[in-house]
Amino acid sequence: MAGQDSLDASAEFVSEYGVDVIEHLFDDGDIWQRFGIASQPAWVFLNDDGTFETKLGSLGPSGIATEIANLEAR
Repeated sequence: MAGQDSLDASAEFVSEYGVDVIEHLFDDGDIWQRFGIASQPAWVFLNDDGTFETKLGSLGPSGIATEIANLEAR
């Protein structure tokens, strides 16, 4: 989720880096603040009960898989 920049700058980033294979959302900072995100990369894992865990920094494919497995085990 892009944030803290203009919508045009975010669209330019998506185009420049060819990351249009996933859906991108634009945030003016409200969502970042709600989930305690101060920089990218960051990951927010939402639980069925509405609670969440925010992980700052790169997780890599194995780290993402581990976080998803942890959520599924709950």
